[in-house]
Amino acid sequence: MDHIEQATGSNEVDINRVLHLEADLAAWLEALESKPEAIQFQSAHRDFGLAFYAAMSGLYRQAFSTLRSFLEVTVGATFLSSHEFKRRQWVSGKHDISWKEITSTESGLYSAPFLREFCPEAVGEKDEILKHLKQAYRRCSEYIHGNVSTSQLLPTEISYREDITKEWLSVAESALGATIHCLMVRYYKDLSQPMKGIVEGSLEDHFSHLVSVRQLLGLPLEGTRS
Repeated sequence: MDHIEQATGSNEVDINRVLHLEADLAAWLEALESKPEAIQFQSAHRDFGLAFYAAMSGLYRQAFSTLRSFLEVTVGATFLSSHEFKRRQWVSGKHDISWKEITSTESGLYSAPFLREFCPEAVGEKDEILKHLKQAYRRCSEYIHGNVSTSQLLPTEISYREDITKEWLSVAESALGATIHCLMVRYYKDLSQPMKGIVEGSLEDHFSHLVSVRQLLGLPLEGTRS
């Protein structure tokens, strides 16, 4: 409890940003609850809750590990939703998620061929979003696999480390933002108008600087960037 009080007391602004994104992700999952992959989304969402609790409690390696699981399952389910046979094999345990396949610039979630079919408005920003996605995943992996630099950072007992707590919150914010963007490029155009209404606030809050989002939402394009 002492650790939780220190973590939450020193990082209120960062925590609020993360929880705002998490609430927006929950809105997306509500809009997608009829999809076959909704069970995997909900499971990953629970993982994020566990990761947040671990980070606030000083279980730093576990916090990064579970955050990576959240990212891998959510983005993996999003990608495999466009490959029904592979998705079913994944659910039945006959196919493993491949991060390399998901992030392939030739055929992955942010490849030009994929985006041209699902969200051509986002083709111009694919490199930027893919970079954030890869960076979040890589940083989590460094904590999981005992990278020397991260191993030296971790305390040998449960004790508050503000630098690691702030890094986890930063990586979590990036992971949540990238996840919501993934859901947008895959699903937004397929949603009914009432379901679009559930998620449009999240897009305007976090991505209104992107040309693709302004085009999808019908917002003015002045002062935007790709």
